[in-house]
Amino acid sequence: MRIDRFRTVWGVEPGTNLDNWAKWFPELKELGYNGVEVNIHGLDPKNDFPRLRKICDDLNFDLSILVHSSWVDYAGPRPVGLTASDHLQNYRDILQIAEPLRAVSVNCQSGQDAWDIEESIKFYRGTLEVDRELGLSGRVYHETHRNRSLFTPYNAARILKAVPQLRITADFSHWVVGLERIIDIGEEDRAMMDAIIPHVYHIHSRIGTTQASQCPEPMNPVFEEERLCFERLWTQVLQRRIEEDPNTRIIFVPEYGPFPYHPIGSAKTYGQVADEEGKRLHVMFTQFVASLANA
Repeated sequence: MRIDRFRTVWGVEPGTNLDNWAKWFPELKELGYNGVEVNIHGLDPKNDFPRLRKICDDLNFDLSILVHSSWVDYAGPRPVGLTASDHLQNYRDILQIAEPLRAVSVNCQSGQDAWDIEESIKFYRGTLEVDRELGLSGRVYHETHRNRSLFTPYNAARILKAVPQLRITADFSHWVVGLERIIDIGEEDRAMMDAIIPHVYHIHSRIGTTQASQCPEPMNPVFEEERLCFERLWTQVLQRRIEEDPNTRIIFVPEYGPFPYHPIGSAKTYGQVADEEGKRLHVMFTQFVASLANA
């Protein structure tokens, strides 16, 4: 198994002609990152896409992109009356626009929480058709994110049962805070997570708490229960992926972001937390995979 650590650019402005990123990305390379994950909606496809691709190519950096099927970056009120068909058209459009970036993976915040389950199923079945048409099958992962169709594990489990080919990004922090509980200790919760984990192919490795979507100090003993829960779930994902394909690649992103995710007055900046957690988890994940090989 190949384990790669990508850095989100969330909260770091690209600067004119992406010059801020051009100066920053070599520092990420030195920190051990293998690539970056970029929300592309604020970029100019004509000028910024070629520049981003060149910056990454010069560093031998891989690129993962983040896209939204609608309500980009949650700016303003939620759009009214959008259906699965509307989201599918947006989904197709943004994936076609992004093709020149040659992303190794696409993380999609998709669908919407207001839909009934049938509308979400219709949408996700449609995404698989779009992926096939655009040559992206197996490279698009739909994020377990609040405000979206996968906003709870209950919705996710129902959708995945109906659309078993769907691949998802695990950002379990959204579920822990939404449910206000550790999600792998109750019998029913464990069964639900066991059904979901086989569909995880991309990890947003942000530890959340039962009252917040981002833990400001993952190694503080006060958050130990949450930390251990997330680590158990992530290693279960790794075990599932390696059982399916010993030569697989999995990307994890320590996706810690700025205020209001990161609390005011925290001892460390969100960037420091991301980099420290990325390094810690890279060691932990590598050791876990090695232990499976030696078992």
